[in-house]
Amino acid sequence: MAAHVDAKLVDSALKTLRNVERKHRKTAAKKLLVDDDASTEVVYLQFTLKKIPYNKETKRIRLELPHSLLSDTSEVCLITGDLEPKNKRAESEPTVDHFRELLTAAGVSRNIEVLPLRQLRTEYTAYEAKRQLCAGYDAFLADRTIYPVLPRLLGKVFFVKNKLPRRVDLKSKRLKHDIERALCVEELLLRGEGTASSVKVCHLGMSNKEATENVAAALATLECSLPGGWPNLLSVHLKTARSPALALHMSFGSRNEVHLPKAPEDPGTLEGDLSTVPGARVAVKRSGEVALRPATKAVRRSLRGQKGEEEPEELQHDSSLGHLLREQAAQRKEDTRRYRSKARTRRLLVHSALRHKGGRKRGTTQ
Repeated sequence: MAAHVDAKLVDSALKTLRNVERKHRKTAAKKLLVDDDASTEVVYLQFTLKKIPYNKETKRIRLELPHSLLSDTSEVCLITGDLEPKNKRAESEPTVDHFRELLTAAGVSRNIEVLPLRQLRTEYTAYEAKRQLCAGYDAFLADRTIYPVLPRLLGKVFFVKNKLPRRVDLKSKRLKHDIERALCVEELLLRGEGTASSVKVCHLGMSNKEATENVAAALATLECSLPGGWPNLLSVHLKTARSPALALHMSFGSRNEVHLPKAPEDPGTLEGDLSTVPGARVAVKRSGEVALRPATKAVRRSLRGQKGEEEPEELQHDSSLGHLLREQAAQRKEDTRRYRSKARTRRLLVHSALRHKGGRKRGTTQ
């Protein structure tokens, strides 16, 4: 357990969450709204930061928990490669049978469904199909050899639900151990858009000892991996989806004591030589806009060489470069004209709607 949080406080919070869930189920039973077993209710570790991190992209923090949140009956999907990747007409059944035999030989007893990569590409292209696939399993595993292509194939819904596959090495000699360790990993997505975040750490079906060990492991990882470390944590709570948040830690230190890593410098505009247009340079902005620019005077002097020498071939194409630059300027001018025209049209529509609305109000008052 992190030195800042008492293990007895975590144990007391878990008992309170169980009592709250028990009372909720009694109330739901009277209204005939009983849902799944209360022991599967997930417990979240909710925390608030003093300072928002500078990361512009989502930072993924791996929490390696001692005990998995999945039960023996949880449904797991394993995404694998194809036995015949170059044969587009190959069937998926031989691949499924091969990897099922591999799991059985490794002693894996979990309910794991095998999904070949070819089947994923052919049957789950539509958004609705991907959404159903995401909702159909409790967790996803993937062979590390095909993992780089999966984010593009699975789509946004897996990012939103935080169900991206956990990578495993299917050629490992300790395959069963590696699968169990992968299923014990939870990922915290730190987007840098706010101060509050949460991550699953245990469920009410665990014993207090197992749940406390999971919370301790999560807190230890946060202390090491969070931008700013433990001093950047304003508060830490435990809660379920239907319970109030129970405080484990509150900090009253100043946010000025928190030192975040420096924000990465803005690369600005990148420039380089353009081999297809002699005597020109290309500039790429952060927005993705690409623009042509004439070569600098130093480059032109180096191309021209000593006085009296014949002008090199690179500088004989200045007319074509000038033509391209004039076309680029004309295109920018046309884009600006279209933008201003659309903005003027929008303003006229808004003024017309406001005048019409004002006329209707005057008519009703009369």
